[in-house]
Amino acid sequence: MTNISPLNSSKHLNTYIKESKDFSRFAAQSLIPIVVQEFAVLATEFPIVFVKNAESGQFTPIAMMGIKNNFNLYCQTKNWEASVTPIGFSKAPLSLMQTSKESDEVMVFIDEDSELVTSDEGNKLFDDSGEQTEYLKKRSNALLDLASFTQQTSAITQYFAELNLLAPKQLTVKLNSDSPEVNIDGVYIIDEQILNELNDEAFLTLKSKGLMPLIYAHLTSLHQIGRLITKQNQLDKA
Repeated sequence: MTNISPLNSSKHLNTYIKESKDFSRFAAQSLIPIVVQEFAVLATEFPIVFVKNAESGQFTPIAMMGIKNNFNLYCQTKNWEASVTPIGFSKAPLSLMQTSKESDEVMVFIDEDSELVTSDEGNKLFDDSGEQTEYLKKRSNALLDLASFTQQTSAITQYFAELNLLAPKQLTVKLNSDSPEVNIDGVYIIDEQILNELNDEAFLTLKSKGLMPLIYAHLTSLHQIGRLITKQNQLDKA
C-alpha cells in the first residue's frame, strides 16, 4: 500500500529519505520496464525484450528478471547481488505526477508510507529555512531525466514497430533434464532477418539516429537467458 502526497516544505520539512539496495518490493514482478539509455549496461546481466500493450499497441522494453511468471529471481531477498541496477529501481519513494489532466506541469510526490521515509535518518529533503537540499534537487532532476528518457524510449520503440522490426517470439526454456519446458509468451524481439532486409535508406536512417547500438545490445542480451536458467536451477535445488 502507498500513501502518495505532494512534496512540500511545510509538511515535509523534517522528512528524510534513506538510501537502500533492498528491492524486494519487485519480488513478484519478473518483467521490469526499462529505458533505452540503459540497454548497453543492463544487457550485461539481463535479457532485454519488448512487450506490447494490448489496448494502446505501444511497445515497452523490459529487462527479464525471471523465468516463471510473477517471480523475480533477483529480488527475493533484501540483498541486491547484480552488478547493474535499472534506473527505475532507485526512484522510490519519490515520483513525478502531472498537476492536472489539462496541464503538462509536473510536481514531485512522496510515498509517506515507504520504509525509506523517516523523520531522523538518511538524507534531509529541506533545510531549516524550507529550501530544497542538494540531495532533493539531485533526486528531482533524476526523476525529470527518467521522464524524458521514457518519452524517448516510447518514440524509439514506436519507430522500430513502424519498420516492422518487432516480431513476437515464444521463448522455450528447459530448466533441467527432469523438468518440463517453460514457454514464455507475449514477448517481442528485433527480427534480424527483417533488419537485414531493410532498404539502404531505412538502414542508414537507423544508423544516423544512433539506434544500431540499441539493437545490438538487445540482441546480445538474449544470451543472458542462460543466466536466468542457472539462477532458477540453483534456487530450485536450494
